[in-house]
Amino acid sequence: MLDRLKRAKTINKIIICTSTNPQDDPLEQVAEQEGIYCFRGSENDVLKRLLDAAKIHDLSYFANVTADCPLIDPSLVDCAVFEHLNNDTDLTMFDNSNHDLPFDCYILQTQVLERIVNNKNENDTEVWLNYFLSDNKIKINNIEVENKYHCSNLKLSIDYPEDYEFLKRVFSELYESNNYFTVLDIINLINEKPNILNINASPELLERWNKHIKSVTL
Repeated sequence: MLDRLKRAKTINKIIICTSTNPQDDPLEQVAEQEGIYCFRGSENDVLKRLLDAAKIHDLSYFANVTADCPLIDPSLVDCAVFEHLNNDTDLTMFDNSNHDLPFDCYILQTQVLERIVNNKNENDTEVWLNYFLSDNKIKINNIEVENKYHCSNLKLSIDYPEDYEFLKRVFSELYESNNYFTVLDIINLINEKPNILNINASPELLERWNKHIKSVTL
């Protein structure tokens, strides 16, 4: 994931934003080895952690890409940043209203994030997008992408052991040293070899995932 983000043309600082829990010590070591930054904050209050990191690094806005979605394309990050800079919005995100985009990236204004953090009542904010979506004062830009990026049966986030096995299979098929494969390469792969979807995206496994999504969203 870090190799991919380093290829994004709009990113000039990469920060691993993790918790103060000792189990996350290896992530700080990875940051040092990779020559990037690491911020450690609240384990449960993810919004507060993001805000504190943004303020320490003096960021007026930042791109947030969750580490459980490691195959983000740098070009998609650049697209989101460009859209954010060219529009007067508080949050820029890809339009996934049909739940068929196998990636996400959010661009947040730090000032707006600070207002949400100061007004919220909960300290467990791991699922934080609803704080923005439920506030009608927040200006949101939903980016539409070409139809070729939409794929309802492709799951690229790592939530279950099956997801890890699927990503290992993807790497065995597509990985080349000193290069990176794109989301479109993965979509082409599953079109050519649809059986590999059974690893983590059979109808039963997708139903399990969709039930989880519904349980944590509005």
